[in-house]
Amino acid sequence: MRGFRTLIVNTLVALLPIAAEVLRFLEVFDWHFYLEPRDALWAMLIVGGLNIFLRRITRTPIGGDA
Repeated sequence: MRGFRTLIVNTLVALLPIAAEVLRFLEVFDWHFYLEPRDALWAMLIVGGLNIFLRRITRTPIGGDA
């Protein structure tokens, strides 16, 4: 699983706003109600920090041997 953690987290982070916008379009879920633009900046900071952390603990390329 080493090497895939960063890829998995970044894929989920990339898909989350797309899924939220599709749900908002379908009038199922309005993410603007739960996350103000100011809070989105904090979320981006946290995601960036998580990506830095994952990059530091990942020592192998994707699919590489541990």
